[in-house]
Amino acid sequence: MKARFLVFGFGERISRNLETKGFNSVILNLGMKKIIDPNFFRDPSLEAYLRADKENIVVFNDHACMEAYKGNAIENIFRSIEIVSKFPDQVIVLKGTRGVVKLTLSPGGFYRLEDSDQTKGFKTFCQNVQQAVNGDEALAAQIIKKGHLADRHLDTSIEEASNITEGIRLMGRSFQPGHLKALRRGEKLPIEVIDKIMRDILLLTAFLFQKHPDVLEMPQASQVRNTFTFRFAISTHLLGLRWISEGGPGNITRDKLRNDVVDMVYVAYATFFDGLLTRDKKMQQIYQEVCLFLEHIFS
Repeated sequence: MKARFLVFGFGERISRNLETKGFNSVILNLGMKKIIDPNFFRDPSLEAYLRADKENIVVFNDHACMEAYKGNAIENIFRSIEIVSKFPDQVIVLKGTRGVVKLTLSPGGFYRLEDSDQTKGFKTFCQNVQQAVNGDEALAAQIIKKGHLADRHLDTSIEEASNITEGIRLMGRSFQPGHLKALRRGEKLPIEVIDKIMRDILLLTAFLFQKHPDVLEMPQASQVRNTFTFRFAISTHLLGLRWISEGGPGNITRDKLRNDVVDMVYVAYATFFDGLLTRDKKMQQIYQEVCLFLEHIFS
């Protein structure tokens, strides 16, 4: 019997949840669909969130799926899904990010981001993982193969992160010294700097569209706001401003840079749902900031 393994995926709703919430309140958020960060896979609050309401949903994107295999694939995938496997009907698996970029170019595309086959097959997937752990060699071999593929893909994201790092360095040089000081002190920025940030986000969005192999033409202006690429551009730009305010990306290790950039993928996905399941305060804060940009600046 062939196992149906998590590949990659996506979701449905534009978040209107703009208030910063503490982690204890994650249990009180009823009827929510939230993107899960791998640091929350084994968190006791995850089970509490799922038990609190049958309509509380955990949403897996492709990066979360790959992270679940990272390292010792059989052991890690088992431990990563140990909690959610108790609630298979409260899991949504999303389509791959490459497909999501293309899909969200079309009006209403963000409503069709769930991979229905993988979502429906999640219970069987969990059962197959359990069988692999119990000694089914054929299923174990499939998991190990998926693990190798996931590791290779995650390794390539380090190279992508270094490209973004260079872009952040250039962005830092484009600010006047006084504006850099204001950023680093967390002071209120003048309107011309806000305008510059908006222009830079739009330029980054256009650059990402041009670099994507499946984007053959730029979307209509009215559609840009609902594209994954635009929301990732906002997230990454806000991350860059944080790096600049903390002294620049040169002070951050290569692995941390990669992790920070990948985190922005989760943040971008979360804007289509009801937020994030994560213990990372920076991700939560940037998510809130992106939502505010979408609500009040790029509305």
